[in-house]
Amino acid sequence: MNINFQYNGSIKDIMPTIKEYLESQEYDIIHYAPESGFILTDYKLFKLNTGKVFLALSININDLVVVVGMGKYEIVTSGIGNPDDILKMKTVDKLPYRLQKKIFLPIVDGLEKRGLKLIKTRR
Repeated sequence: MNINFQYNGSIKDIMPTIKEYLESQEYDIIHYAPESGFILTDYKLFKLNTGKVFLALSININDLVVVVGMGKYEIVTSGIGNPDDILKMKTVDKLPYRLQKKIFLPIVDGLEKRGLKLIKTRR
């Protein structure tokens, strides 16, 4: 999952804006490197009706702001084996779209309100 934004100004201007947004959304920033334009967050828990979903963000700022989402979510597994293994965490590069709409796509609105412009990509 990734989204790209254009921005005006320099990397040093936009880094605090993005950091402030992430902190307002209660993301835990585990790496903040303004000299290289990089921010990494820890996994944030979202409790949805479908179960627990975790999302971490990697943000790289050069000529564009590139936001990459890394997700994990609970899946129910069934079959023969240990009954304690019925619920497992699955790490994925791309969450199902129904989950992306709820937790990843709202980032677009938050960053656009702070002056970034979404670059729409075609598939």
